[in-house]
Amino acid sequence: MKPSLASPIDDEDLLTEILLRLPARPSSLTRASLVCKLWRRLVTDPQFLRRFCAHHREPPAIGVFLNFYRGDLSFRSVLDPPDSIPPEKFSVQLTDGIEDGGVWSFRRCRHGRVVFTSGDHLGTGCRQVLVWDPVTGDRSRIGSPPPQLDHDWSTSHVQAEVLCVAGDKDHVHGACHSSPFKVVLVCGDRSVARACVYSSETGTWGEIISTAIPYSPLSCVGIGSRSILLGNSLYWIIFGCKIAILELDLDTQRLAVIKVPPDAHVGHHGIYLSKLGGGLGFIVVSDDYVAQLWVRMTDFDGVAGWIPAQTIELGKLLPLRPREWTNLQTVLGVAGEDNVIFVSTNSGVFVVHLESMQLKKFFESNPFADCSTSTIHLFTSFCAAGSMLVNI
Repeated sequence: MKPSLASPIDDEDLLTEILLRLPARPSSLTRASLVCKLWRRLVTDPQFLRRFCAHHREPPAIGVFLNFYRGDLSFRSVLDPPDSIPPEKFSVQLTDGIEDGGVWSFRRCRHGRVVFTSGDHLGTGCRQVLVWDPVTGDRSRIGSPPPQLDHDWSTSHVQAEVLCVAGDKDHVHGACHSSPFKVVLVCGDRSVARACVYSSETGTWGEIISTAIPYSPLSCVGIGSRSILLGNSLYWIIFGCKIAILELDLDTQRLAVIKVPPDAHVGHHGIYLSKLGGGLGFIVVSDDYVAQLWVRMTDFDGVAGWIPAQTIELGKLLPLRPREWTNLQTVLGVAGEDNVIFVSTNSGVFVVHLESMQLKKFFESNPFADCSTSTIHLFTSFCAAGSMLVNI
């Protein structure tokens, strides 16, 4: 009698390779973990989860944080069942631990974490910083930053960023929940931009970093709230009499200003940073909802400059009937790191993927109909077995 051949799925190495190729959807590994004890052991192994993230590279968009002008923050999944994430899964109550009647303000989400800052009821001063992991529920409260950043927010626009210490390229190879993180605070004050970096590894704030920025006594200088991370450098739009881009190199701890062509932003509805094509760029949305991409290129002599690239007519791209063309309300923002544009209309909220030129309707009803100054922030994640999620 011939011995029976073992099933291929009994080979753990082969089974692991098969499981790595499951779709990067929240339900994929959860369902696989329910097959048997062996599958559950494999897909919940931290090393497998790191390989799963590295194999797929780009995590799916699982939802958005809606940051309303009145201060409310809510999460909405953008996936269909069984992959949709219940809003209560990523809910947070931030009513404790703030001194002097302060309030928490949502600032940014990146690499699976969300950062908040607090000020008093007048919006002045950066008193505290809070880093929240929506998946595990962990919170890290950070002490007061250096006094040089304790400005009036109405003029200095203190912005906050959070990122994995491993940076933009290598963080997929680690478990971001347990990995150390950095918090960056940046502000513009008259003719100077300042930044400071906090490290969770040392539990301390670094030295103040500063650089001169374009300034006019007739206008206020502000730092845009949306940044992009390229390699290990962060970029923000500087608003004022002239628009420019502020760069913080986290390796060298230096700030620099990158000039923008003056004719690139004349009569714009909005200007947003982009990394479409893998490099630094910005998108200008005109009043007639035409999005023009500009990219920064380096010539043979090593001199960097800006050139106009693709043009996107948002009004024609959206599936609006002729009578609905007047319903195009506003561009809620550009998720520069994910290369998508959010467009709010009376017919709902659409997301336009700039690389594929595909669009999707996120919401049938517009949650921003009465809150045009509110913002939307994309949250991307790899979801692993059970209640464990591995975020990017």
